[in-house]
Amino acid sequence: MDGIFRLRRQTNRWARFAEVSVRLVPAASAGVVVRADVFRWSHPAAADGSAEAEALEGTWYALRELPAGLRSLLVEITEIAIAPADTGPGDVKFAAAHAVWQALGHLPPRPPFTGKDGNPVFPAEETPDHGL
Repeated sequence: MDGIFRLRRQTNRWARFAEVSVRLVPAASAGVVVRADVFRWSHPAAADGSAEAEALEGTWYALRELPAGLRSLLVEITEIAIAPADTGPGDVKFAAAHAVWQALGHLPPRPPFTGKDGNPVFPAEETPDHGL
């Protein structure tokens, strides 16, 4: 199963962009691999490792949010595209998570979303402050 997600969001302050493509294969247990040529169409600035780290983080996030019976997948991150001026923290993570869910045709009950400022928000990672 293949999935692709493109985050394109324009706010009155800035633009947000990231695109991630994945391939999912049933496996004995969950796993994530990154293709060696994952940045073949992206800007050279992607080579600093932060986009790849975010893609891994977003893929694992997506797998954790799936029902237990759907988690036994090997996810291959096949492509990451960024635009240095328009890709901010969390954008690649957001796109990677949504690419996995798009491939499966399954969204978790509380998927990440982009806030009014365009920044990705990951509800499952928010912790209540309980007034502290």
